[in-house]
Amino acid sequence: MAVVAAEALVASGMFREAMSRFAGSVTVVAAYDGGLPVGCTATAVFSLSDRPPSLLVSLASDSGTLGHIRTAGRFSVNVLSWELRALAERFAVLPAALRFDGVAHTGRYGAPLLTGAVAGVVCRATRYVPLADHTLVVGEVVHTVADGDGEPLIHFARRQTRPREHPS
Repeated sequence: MAVVAAEALVASGMFREAMSRFAGSVTVVAAYDGGLPVGCTATAVFSLSDRPPSLLVSLASDSGTLGHIRTAGRFSVNVLSWELRALAERFAVLPAALRFDGVAHTGRYGAPLLTGAVAGVVCRATRYVPLADHTLVVGEVVHTVADGDGEPLIHFARRQTRPREHPS
């Protein structure tokens, strides 16, 4: 029987560099802590199925937002518009208690939706799957809102950008 050498994993820096080229919408994932909104910036969000309508969010397992989602049982995913680009850093670096200060939002179907977002989705959390240092949260969609004219904020190559139109 032939012995196969173990394949070495790529260095984390090289992995991060390659992943930075996977363009993605910048979102704020939010929930309520009692009556107060809490949230964080996330780019690992994607549609899972339309039967039932559901999506998946990946959050650090030690994320405070994840803890609040577990408690509330509901969360929202807000796709930031180019005009709201300052919120991406705000929800990534400010202390959790200050992130929503002065940020326009409404409470719909048990989760905060940001005013001016390109799209907002409210989900009922149905499953938590711990993987590596993150937890995947599966949510069944109970409400959606979309702005057909909004221009989404995109994260690409470690910078914020927006879609560019290419001539046909």
